[in-house]
Amino acid sequence: MERCRKVKLRLSVKKLRFKVPEVRFHGHILSSSGLKADPEKVRAIMEMPTPTDAKAVQRFVGFITYLSKFLPHLSEVCEPLRKLLSKDVTWHWLPKHEAAVQEIKKLVTTTPVLRYYDVSKPVAIQSDSSQHGLGCCLMQGGQPIAFASRALTSAEQNYAQIEKECLSIVFACQRFHHYLYGRDQIIAETDHKPLISIFSKSLLCAPKRLQSMLLALQHYNLKVVYKPGPEMFLSDALSRATTADTNSGSGEAWHSVCALQQEQFDLEHVNQADYLNVTDQRLTQIRQHTEKDENLQALKSTVLTGWPNLKEDTNLAVREYWPYREELSVQNGVLYKGQRVIIPKSMRQEMLRRIHASHIGGEACYRQARDTLYWPSMQSEIKDFVSKCTVCNEYAIEQ
Repeated sequence: MERCRKVKLRLSVKKLRFKVPEVRFHGHILSSSGLKADPEKVRAIMEMPTPTDAKAVQRFVGFITYLSKFLPHLSEVCEPLRKLLSKDVTWHWLPKHEAAVQEIKKLVTTTPVLRYYDVSKPVAIQSDSSQHGLGCCLMQGGQPIAFASRALTSAEQNYAQIEKECLSIVFACQRFHHYLYGRDQIIAETDHKPLISIFSKSLLCAPKRLQSMLLALQHYNLKVVYKPGPEMFLSDALSRATTADTNSGSGEAWHSVCALQQEQFDLEHVNQADYLNVTDQRLTQIRQHTEKDENLQALKSTVLTGWPNLKEDTNLAVREYWPYREELSVQNGVLYKGQRVIIPKSMRQEMLRRIHASHIGGEACYRQARDTLYWPSMQSEIKDFVSKCTVCNEYAIEQ
């Protein structure tokens, strides 16, 4: 009131309320305990009729998105509705869609109370990814401040698991940018253990797409820590309950939304092959041989689905890749270790001949190959191949 008096701001007595326990504001209830969903909004959702066309589904999902910050436990119920909105899907309202709507209405009635953000307290983010979406939670003192989620695009669904997990941290930082930017330290909790080491290694050790994500995170002072999956209940549940629109409910200015969309587009279209000194024809050959290599197919499956927490639980066929599992990625059917192509076993002899075609020494051959090619024990095999080269040995004898 004193401030209003200083700036000579007139207030209507009819619109003033003093010493009330809570205040309704733009679909929210502000109280001493925190932020709650407006019961009127909840009632409106509960009374919404069953959608009869795609437009009605969009309205329903849009209404739910408005309250998404309160819904950490949507589970996967939104997935059938999201698929129904795809342009290439014919409208058919099935029992699974009706079940999804009823389950969402049930969840809306149990929305949690969100705490108010306190700039003086430490801040943490929980983030996680599932097969279809990303989820994150902004927290202080173990209490939720806000939730966010979005669906993965078709291209992002093909990312390696470590790339999805890193993408979830990027998404969390972008969505909660105004809370995180400029903070002394931000704790980023993840249940994907290999992600911890990639943050501590040199940027050049990471695959190109991960490099782009790590660069996007340079704006924030992050400390990434491991937290077991069962303790990640907030973001884990949320990532399995993504909203239909990848940017809905963000509340960002239009230019910010465009910037995020462009960054997402850039990440999707990072092509590892563009940075290699390898022809398209050779890359196609490597892809074909990779498809026939049982060990590399097992490795590809492990990279895409995620590594187990213990080396002992890893498939024997891929256990030799365990020490640098966080550096592995898959793109267009080709496996990469950082920026280097992993060569199938059936092509290694040919590669050795090509590496040593100019008959240079073993160390020189390895230096020439290590920036582009990789397979386990490559260095020792190059050295052994060079030592057995008849041309080199004959020339050495003559010298």
